[in-house]
Amino acid sequence: MEKFYEGLIFSWRDGSSYHLELKREDIARYIINAGSPRRIEILYTLLEDAKIHTPRRGLKWVRGTHDGVDILGFTSGMGVGSMGITLAEVMALSLETNNKVHIIRVGTSGPFQQYIPPYSVIIPTAVVRDESVSNKVIYSEYPADMDPVIYLSLTKASIKKGLRLGSNLFLGKTHSKDDLYFYEGYHNSPIGEEHYKKFKAYRDIGVLATEMEASLLPIYRDYFNKLASEKGLGTRYYVGGIFTTLKSPMDKEELDNVERRLIEITLDGIHIIDRFWEGEESLDDILRNI
Repeated sequence: MEKFYEGLIFSWRDGSSYHLELKREDIARYIINAGSPRRIEILYTLLEDAKIHTPRRGLKWVRGTHDGVDILGFTSGMGVGSMGITLAEVMALSLETNNKVHIIRVGTSGPFQQYIPPYSVIIPTAVVRDESVSNKVIYSEYPADMDPVIYLSLTKASIKKGLRLGSNLFLGKTHSKDDLYFYEGYHNSPIGEEHYKKFKAYRDIGVLATEMEASLLPIYRDYFNKLASEKGLGTRYYVGGIFTTLKSPMDKEELDNVERRLIEITLDGIHIIDRFWEGEESLDDILRNI
């Protein structure tokens, strides 16, 4: 079969990836992804020995430590198209590390359920793939499930921060789409009645919230795990997400505080994951309460 280009990703002559300008030595075992560069700037303020880089495409990334744990945070931009490109670069660069690589998406979402208040925390256990990019990897019938070690750890970290399940913390299925203003904003579309039927069905079966990127994480995880296995590598990928719910109009300062809380929860969750792998932390208490 004829190829348009060789290899997994495009790169510069110095070995860095084309869009993010990341090198293999920049990769960490714990990776935080955000659509907004602002969230990466907030992450920068919470890390020690941190460096921040803005490549020519403006997709900021930061590398540092948090209480001795190496952290990489990168901006993917808005939507599944940009997420697919940047996520592939990060996972391709981490393929030969022979480590457990954890990627956690920190983002915003719109609640499907009326009982979910604004600025609640949503932690996905699985994602409805209502977008087209992941279908380029595998057919739409293939499931997109998040890793329990991540969603249970993030839930535990959220509870330790004072959040309460069923009140301002929700664990369950979420939805990914590839358009905002004419799909979620179905009232703007000439074919909005079709969109509304779909959204209502997801709401009626219990999907918690909708966002625009997370469905790629499990699909790319499975692809790269299989690739690592075929190459005889010890690398293993784990993925998850944590979102806040929004309601327009928003307040910039208020949202900054909410996003800072999300990132703090994510960092706490990363330490729980790290201790879990070392046999120093149990997740049984969370399993008994969800």
